[in-house]
Amino acid sequence: MNSYVKKISYYLLFLILISFVCSILNLISVNSTITNLIIFIFNIIMFLIMGFKEGTKANKKGYLAGLKIGLLLLLVLYIINIIMAHKVFNIYMFIYYLILVLTSVFGGMLGISKKKED
Repeated sequence: MNSYVKKISYYLLFLILISFVCSILNLISVNSTITNLIIFIFNIIMFLIMGFKEGTKANKKGYLAGLKIGLLLLLVLYIINIIMAHKVFNIYMFIYYLILVLTSVFGGMLGISKKKED
């Protein structure tokens, strides 16, 4: 359980940093579509890395390890979204979250296959 709290804190720190960078980009008149794309790409990278790390720790079924961490991080992201943006769940959010979870599952599968090669 302690490792999950550590991962959540890393993810929250990552979200704060990326939000700060995108806020600065918005202040210098960068289009909000570009900043949203930056946030999306960095979220994908973060979910992939976290899934990969969980996959390397798993003994078997790396996709389940990636799914666990992906759903946990997704829950954190969803709670932040409800608190900060008050957005209602819609099809676009579902697709966004599905891509993030599938990326985490893929990272878990990569992690378990990397472990078996060693």
